[in-house]
Amino acid sequence: MWLLPLLLLCTICIDQATKYMARKLLVTSMEIPLFRGLMKFSLVENHGGFLGIVSNLPTGLRLFFLNICVALLLCGCLIYLLWFSGQNSRTWIPLALITGGGLSNLLDRLIGDGGVTDFIILGTGYLQTGIFNLADVFILSGSFLLGFHLFRRPDKMQ
Repeated sequence: MWLLPLLLLCTICIDQATKYMARKLLVTSMEIPLFRGLMKFSLVENHGGFLGIVSNLPTGLRLFFLNICVALLLCGCLIYLLWFSGQNSRTWIPLALITGGGLSNLLDRLIGDGGVTDFIILGTGYLQTGIFNLADVFILSGSFLLGFHLFRRPDKMQ
């Protein structure tokens, strides 16, 4: 099945390309508003995981969770995708999105200084998201699709 490697590669390449452009075009502490401020671009190197949730942990523990645990989970996803998910399964596309996004963020951590480039903020006033990147969008989209398929008709997963 050639669609799986293609989806993984596209997910990683799109995310890495947008992060590269953000690092080249945005300056730290600069914020560029679009659509009357509903979307903003602002460059941040996130060392604390999704929305910075583990940023207050000691460095060693943070690296353990964000590098080793994430790598093990992604290996498990890849093994499942390559050997156990059927070609007609409704789970392989969501899992490929989750895995591709996770691999791209892990790649950032491993080749950079341990941080992930985040640059997108949505919302206005007090109603704003945390800062994120496209890998996070792929991970969340895949998670919602997977949850939808699992809860919609669990007896008809194949």
